[in-house]
Amino acid sequence: MAEGVSGHTEEFLKELAGTLAAHRKWLSDKAGGRQAELSFSDLSGLSLAGAALSRARLTGACLSHADLSKADLSASFLLMADLQQADLRCANLLGAELRGACLNGANLADANLAGADLRTGGMPVMSEERPGPRSVGPGSVGRRTELVDANLSRALMMGSKLENCDLTGAELVDADLTGADLTGAILVATDLSGVTLTNATLKGAVLSGALLDDKAAAQIIGLGIDLAARLDDVRSRLPELLELHRLWLDSGGGEGKRLELDLVDLSGADFSGCDLSGARIQRSILDGANLRKAVLVMADLAYCSLAGADFESADLSGCGLRRANLNDANLKDAVLLDVPISGSDRRWPTNLQYARMVRADLRCRAAEGVILCYTDMTDAKINMVMLKGSDMRGAKYARTEE
Repeated sequence: MAEGVSGHTEEFLKELAGTLAAHRKWLSDKAGGRQAELSFSDLSGLSLAGAALSRARLTGACLSHADLSKADLSASFLLMADLQQADLRCANLLGAELRGACLNGANLADANLAGADLRTGGMPVMSEERPGPRSVGPGSVGRRTELVDANLSRALMMGSKLENCDLTGAELVDADLTGADLTGAILVATDLSGVTLTNATLKGAVLSGALLDDKAAAQIIGLGIDLAARLDDVRSRLPELLELHRLWLDSGGGEGKRLELDLVDLSGADFSGCDLSGARIQRSILDGANLRKAVLVMADLAYCSLAGADFESADLSGCGLRRANLNDANLKDAVLLDVPISGSDRRWPTNLQYARMVRADLRCRAAEGVILCYTDMTDAKINMVMLKGSDMRGAKYARTEE
């Protein structure tokens, strides 16, 4: 059976075209119209730009990498839908049901999400004992709505329900969140520059490492939110955790336990000389931490705040530092080489994509293939070792020093 460019069969695409045509008639109250029922359909990678999908049923549908730019999805049912990497620029999602949807990496620039419901969502599971769905509750399939790394620049989100939503690393530049409910939302490393938060609710929201301009900071403080509020402080447990990680490394994973931490406070912690290879510390505060001569090969520090941290002579080969805050950090004589992947010809580079490194000392000792896309290295001290062979697309930097 022939397949289209998107990988879908010609028969499926013809059937979909008929469904969309009938839905347009239904929206216009014309004869022969019927509401689109596309729940749990695989629509991934399809071009649906400008499609009329208002009030369409798309519960659990897979729309990853689909082009939905300028599509009308107002009041549509997208409960638990997969919209990862979807193009939703200028889309109309007014009042859309998006509970439990996954929008990681989606582009929602200039989209209208006013009144959209993005709270944690759930769906009933099927009973093996008798036909029919169970009621939503304990045992049902549910998840937090995810907008990790989503682009929501200039999005209209007035009155949106975003309780407990995961917006880690998202871009909300100039977005309008007037009256939005962000109770318990995760806004770690989120760019809130120019955001409007009039009458918004941010109780219990996590804002560590968020990028705030004076306007956004003033609005958040005006809402009674403490920007300096700390995450769980695990510094007293650090020696124990490091010893378990050392055992894990020495035994090849047979003993001890890998260091895996999320949303914790490790500000000012002393990791000097420690082997943190393969460790995973994400979305945490490590401002002013001492990491001199530490080994961070293939470690993951994505979305962490590392302002003023000392990485002098540290080995950061293959380390993940995506969207990390490294303003004023010291990486002098650090090593940022790519790491060969066992059983493959590929190599794993040090990833600093979207990292903030304003005024940082980036005069490293050795580097190869570093990902520096869209990094901000304004007023940083940089040598050619750091820049040679690196991916510099969209990076901001002024000068180099030997």
